[in-house]
Amino acid sequence: MKTRSTVIRALATGACAIGLVVGLQGQAWAGTVTIYAPSGAGSATWNADPDGSIPGDAIRACDTKSDGWGIETALDYNYDGIMDRRVDTRGHTAGYCSPWKGGDLTEGRTVRMYVTPVSGTSYGPSTYIDVVA
Repeated sequence: MKTRSTVIRALATGACAIGLVVGLQGQAWAGTVTIYAPSGAGSATWNADPDGSIPGDAIRACDTKSDGWGIETALDYNYDGIMDRRVDTRGHTAGYCSPWKGGDLTEGRTVRMYVTPVSGTSYGPSTYIDVVA
């Protein structure tokens, strides 16, 4: 009898853990969010609300690795694969961050932000996250 209750408890715990993981996959992030390119090549930052000299609904790209690649940060407003806003570090050395590029989005709107290593017209693998205006 004790074995059966242990198995039931283990199955219930596993089901709850799966539910938690599945529930977090659709999460969108508000505020200021930074994600990192593969291999630590650089980062993309989203800033939802104005903060001092930083505009709201703004993105920027930072290149942190001397590897011959720059970093591009892009927003896809409609989840259609067409990048609607971009900034990049092309033509600059590692340690450079692009200026912030803002634009007014409807409050509460969710958009997808990408960070991608770039070199001229070549693109490396992207990482993305959904962010909230």
